[in-house]
Amino acid sequence: MSTRYELKEGARLGPGEHDDKEGRVLNRIVRWTDEGLVYEADPRQHEKLVQGLGLEGAKAVATPCVKPTMGQIREDVPLAANKLSHFRALAARCNYLAADRPDCIYAAKEVFRWMSSPTELGLQNLKRLARYLVGKPGLAWHYRWQSTSHYDVYTDTDWAGCLRTRKSTSGGCVMLGSHMVKSWSSTQPNIALSSGEAELVGATRAAATAPE
Repeated sequence: MSTRYELKEGARLGPGEHDDKEGRVLNRIVRWTDEGLVYEADPRQHEKLVQGLGLEGAKAVATPCVKPTMGQIREDVPLAANKLSHFRALAARCNYLAADRPDCIYAAKEVFRWMSSPTELGLQNLKRLARYLVGKPGLAWHYRWQSTSHYDVYTDTDWAGCLRTRKSTSGGCVMLGSHMVKSWSSTQPNIALSSGEAELVGATRAAATAPE
């Protein structure tokens, strides 16, 4: 293939003397260490999000999201037409960010819900997430060597957590031994009439997400 195409060979990680100890996959850094593998999230996403909102010198906040009150929802207004494209571009970046940052996955999901009809409240949520990232810019996963033959799935729901639509949120994670290998946060498509119904939807999603 090298005679017809321009090829670039990536790092080959391993314990050998001549094996690489660090490589990049889609701008994620993966390191091979004596204790295990270290995976660093893509730093570009949070940097461009903070820069896009002009919050480089902003004061950091402790949480990435705060639920709006009913008063804030009633007073919410559509975003100005000249800000729509900018908001949607940054909201899409949050979606990429959440793939590596489970601490931001719920906040990113809530921001993304304003994609079709951005509002001032949606912009406030986006800025809140960016200010959180000012104080927590990076995340490194440490997958230490382990021996395990099982995985565990954890899930929970927030019944009628959205005051605008009364829809619930399902969230959870899959653990392989002591390592988290998948996480999610999603708005349930239908309005649950009880907390038990919301929990059933969440448990069904978790069971479908779990490896066979």
